[in-house]
Amino acid sequence: MADKTNYVRGNAIFLYDSLQRENTAEMIGDLAHMVNKMPFASNYDYNTPIESPYYLNTNTPVIDVFINSPGGKIYIMNTIMTFLNIARNKGAIIRTTVTGFAASCASMIAIQGTAGFRIMYDKAYNGIHYGNSDISVRANGEIDLAANNEKKCRQIQKDIYKKFTNMTDTEINACMKVEHHVYSAKECLEKNICDWVLTDAGRFIQRNKQR
Repeated sequence: MADKTNYVRGNAIFLYDSLQRENTAEMIGDLAHMVNKMPFASNYDYNTPIESPYYLNTNTPVIDVFINSPGGKIYIMNTIMTFLNIARNKGAIIRTTVTGFAASCASMIAIQGTAGFRIMYDKAYNGIHYGNSDISVRANGEIDLAANNEKKCRQIQKDIYKKFTNMTDTEINACMKVEHHVYSAKECLEKNICDWVLTDAGRFIQRNKQR
């Protein structure tokens, strides 16, 4: 296990490398197995104020996703989110923790954690960018089709940020115009990119309790 950078251990997922097919296949298999055997349980009251993202009913199922990744392939992200959303449907809380850097696809995984349970270490960063495309043209007349597919892909990215954060269209477009746009943990808290910031003193700071 020591040589793996993306892996599942217990009910925790560690995304600590680029998300590529060759280094996530086993992890995704383990994730699918974990979610498949998870029982249905919906006993958590999401309207109850909490003082810490770790203060939970012991019967509440939780999947922890720890992130320190530059991102990777969108189809890998979608596969991971498919199983996480099956677990969410079973009543599980998806608790995301950015320990260092969450960029590109890893950024989108981080923000799609359960509302109220998205954490960032106060020295961590979230990176949003346009990204690289795998779309290629091999036949005459496919240029327009490829361009339309690219537009759809970018719109999906924008829709995710609009749904799960407080970012405006202007802010999202500005991020996607450049390759290396990052937000600090404090900025992420303000923009609803995360819900809590963990300080180096071990204290959780909530959005509405910033000082």
